[in-house]
Amino acid sequence: MTEGRTLWPRHYTDPGLHGEEQARLFARHWQFVGFADQLAAPNAFLTREIAGRPVLVQNFAGEDGGSLRAFRNVCSHRFARLHRADSGAGMVRCPYHGWTYDRNGVPVGIPRNEECFGLDRAGKEALALPRYEVEACGRFLFVRLEPGGPGLDESLGAHAPLLRRLSDTFAAPFAEEAVPWEADWKVGVENVLEVYHVDSVHPDTFRTVTEGPWDCAYDGPHSTGVTGLTPDTARWWEGVAGRLRLEPAGGLGGYHHVLLFPNLAIGVTAGLMMSVQTYEPAGPGRCTLRWRLSLARGAEGASRAARQGVEEHLAAFNRRLLAEDRAICEEVQRGTRAMDRPPLLGRNEERIRRFHAAVLDAAPS
Repeated sequence: MTEGRTLWPRHYTDPGLHGEEQARLFARHWQFVGFADQLAAPNAFLTREIAGRPVLVQNFAGEDGGSLRAFRNVCSHRFARLHRADSGAGMVRCPYHGWTYDRNGVPVGIPRNEECFGLDRAGKEALALPRYEVEACGRFLFVRLEPGGPGLDESLGAHAPLLRRLSDTFAAPFAEEAVPWEADWKVGVENVLEVYHVDSVHPDTFRTVTEGPWDCAYDGPHSTGVTGLTPDTARWWEGVAGRLRLEPAGGLGGYHHVLLFPNLAIGVTAGLMMSVQTYEPAGPGRCTLRWRLSLARGAEGASRAARQGVEEHLAAFNRRLLAEDRAICEEVQRGTRAMDRPPLLGRNEERIRRFHAAVLDAAPS
């Protein structure tokens, strides 16, 4: 095992290497930001931070035909953030001085413009918000800061049809949260790429759900892990599907886990529940875990109260599971600061080895 293909402790702590990752990996790769459902209404928006830049994605429906656009979420005047919430609805209007922007990012509404600035159309257009690429694969929305390179479908490879199938199968998320972790984003991703830790970290949660070998497959920098469900779990989901009249995703029985490089993790249980997680860098040694849970769509006639009860149970279970992950990942981050050699990766951690190589290919250091 050589230093050149394996991440060393400094890759999880060094501010300079963190900056290289932001510029050469996150700015250049498609980043999942949310679901089309969240932007269905006119003027609905999402905000995210990608590669250290504040980004807004907005539905400009009603303005010259309407479309989704992505811009830097900073006013061109005195640099206040335009939208402060993670999501919501409203025109793009700066809360500081009231500048408003159109679907091209141009400040078309400037209070006291003639008196104070004297900007004509060309002057306003020169102050347009920097624009970013935004594309959808099914209901999954992605943004890329730096233009060029492969399109979204090409980047997703064999997983593009999967995202479209998941989009057709699953309803809008019933629970979602953004949780700060005192651990590098790569520590979080590595944790979901193996089940070796399950016996020690999740004896009463994930260990009760899955059993059997962890079969892995690879497609460029992306990877998939598949394992079986325990008999009790399989029976529980069969009962839920019957009571709620759910229509499962075909071919996705057991537990399927997909990593879409660099930081989007999707888990599908029994073809009936989808967990979508992003490990978003917040600084050297820090990240935000943003998770969403969705159930398969149900046929008409199912009890809304019964579905709500199942959703509450699953959300509570997920919070407990992720709290266990957070605690161990934060311990790993603390330990990383004291080490001066790379980790020892076993044959059961091949997904991590390939993830390391993909990170180094994207941001060599």
